[in-house]
Amino acid sequence: MPQSPPSLDNRRIAENLRHAFELTELALALRQATIEQRNVPGEGEGITQVMHEIRLAKEQAWQPSQS
Repeated sequence: MPQSPPSLDNRRIAENLRHAFELTELALALRQATIEQRNVPGEGEGITQVMHEIRLAKEQAWQPSQS
């Protein structure tokens, strides 16, 4: 079985890490928004907040690394 060039492997690893971080960020944002929605008055506003937090987390997860 031929091996991939190191640069291709590194790109694949980096992509997998970005996906893992994105999922972690989304899960944490969902958890935080779900907890916070208990403090939001009115029906339907809680899920709006949850979706907003998910979108923000996704955007942050896909920003290039600052390191």
